[in-house]
Amino acid sequence: MKPQSFLKGSLLLGLSALTAKLLGALFKIPLTSLLGGTGMGYFSCAYGLFLPLYAVFVTGLSTAVARPAAACAARGDIAGALRIRQVARRLFLAGGLGGMLLALLCAKPFALYTAESPEAFPAVLAIAPAVLFSCLTAVERGFHEGLCSMYPTAVSQAIEALCKLLCGLWFCHLVMEAPELPPFLAGYSREGLAAAAAVLGVTVSTAAGWLCTLLFSAGAKNVQPSRTVPASSVIKTLFSVMIPVALGSLVTNLTSLIDLVTVIRSLNDRLNADPAAFYEGTSLSSEILPKDAAAFVYGSYMGLSVTVFNIVPALTNMFGKGVLPCTAQAWARGERAKAAEYAGQVLVLTAIAAAPAGCGIFALSKGILEFLFAGKTAEIAAACDGLHGLSAGLVFLCLAFPVFSILQAIGKAGIPVKIMLVGTVVKLAGNLLLIPSLYTAGAALSTSLSYAVILVLALLALHRELGEMLHLGKPLLCIVYAALMCGAAAWLAYSRLLPYLPQRPALLAAIAAGGAVYLLVLFLGMGRELKEMLKS
Repeated sequence: MKPQSFLKGSLLLGLSALTAKLLGALFKIPLTSLLGGTGMGYFSCAYGLFLPLYAVFVTGLSTAVARPAAACAARGDIAGALRIRQVARRLFLAGGLGGMLLALLCAKPFALYTAESPEAFPAVLAIAPAVLFSCLTAVERGFHEGLCSMYPTAVSQAIEALCKLLCGLWFCHLVMEAPELPPFLAGYSREGLAAAAAVLGVTVSTAAGWLCTLLFSAGAKNVQPSRTVPASSVIKTLFSVMIPVALGSLVTNLTSLIDLVTVIRSLNDRLNADPAAFYEGTSLSSEILPKDAAAFVYGSYMGLSVTVFNIVPALTNMFGKGVLPCTAQAWARGERAKAAEYAGQVLVLTAIAAAPAGCGIFALSKGILEFLFAGKTAEIAAACDGLHGLSAGLVFLCLAFPVFSILQAIGKAGIPVKIMLVGTVVKLAGNLLLIPSLYTAGAALSTSLSYAVILVLALLALHRELGEMLHLGKPLLCIVYAALMCGAAAWLAYSRLLPYLPQRPALLAAIAAGGAVYLLVLFLGMGRELKEMLKS
């Protein structure tokens, strides 16, 4: 198996993530049209339970397998890497089954008491098996990533996204268009059952992703797993990496759970206290009934604002995944300067992608929502302020992820946990203080503030642990200045073109204008540095 360089692996994963995100957008956009804001609220509730479980049982797995596998690969010990995968497969089959059972048991009380949305119960139930399949997939992806082969991860991500698109929309459409539903489902609305059908499509896609990763291992039988390494030693190694990473991911995903609990409750409190102020403050259409108002606003925020927000981090996170095995191997060889070089490269590349995206989304929030969710006027009105507030947090989150990956690669996985815990406290306090007066815009602003705190603490920790200068001052200043010019150019072009062109051509032209200005300013400021970095 031929290893890939950091940039090649990152670009491969980035291309795969781009494909997956495009397919994800093609899934979420028509899904929002099918379900509306209320149905998307139920769909989002299912993810509210799934994400913390995914964090505990799945997220640390790829890193836990990749890091010791990378160390074996650095020594040329492929049999040792295969032994790690063998033990991990057995261990996390049991873990995945336990996670699935826990999700099934928690589904009803979570929907009733935590999310305060009984209609979300079928959707929460439908996502439980995804925990098992995600565990199995993570083991396979982590093994190949540790050997610096990103093809299995890249291909399986694309297959999973395609299956989610096809199955999720098809299942949802079947329920929405069915002339009548089975009598035993009579207690649930059509939107709630359609959301469950869409979630079932997501579960099927995780099974497809797992099967895809197995195909990459089918022919690798020329080397047998080592029998000299005891399973107990492998398990200890896996958990020593997985537990801090999983805790960090759990803390990260607690922000989604915090939103689910605090946003809906705070919205309901404000709605009950002053319905007129609530409708005005959330820009909510009078056609939305009060009984559906909180779910509609929350669903619009999660289904529209957060969907757009998540696109860019999902792409730039691939830089962090790509740098992890390379940094782990450099660190294992004692090459601290090389590890610092990787850190500087990944942060600059991430900033180049994230900064203009954040500024562009801030400048064109309403236009982007109208472009992606045409016809959903009420949902767009309720989601626009939230997307404005999330735009800065997008940049901070994108930059924090590769820093965490580097800390994990050098054996400091406990540091991100502590940092994320601080960020979670900031997020909770921000929600409680800001949502009563700013509604979902308050939730968005508290998210951005928490990610800003996280990024600052993460960079300080990285500098301390590496003991090497990253030399990021000039590149980041150039990138930020170019990104601000990008946002200003895009806003100016959109405002001038909109009176003369249809909305979508005007938006595309504005994005092109902003992109052209960004590239011009960027290369004037740091063209030589970029060329040198890409050559290296």
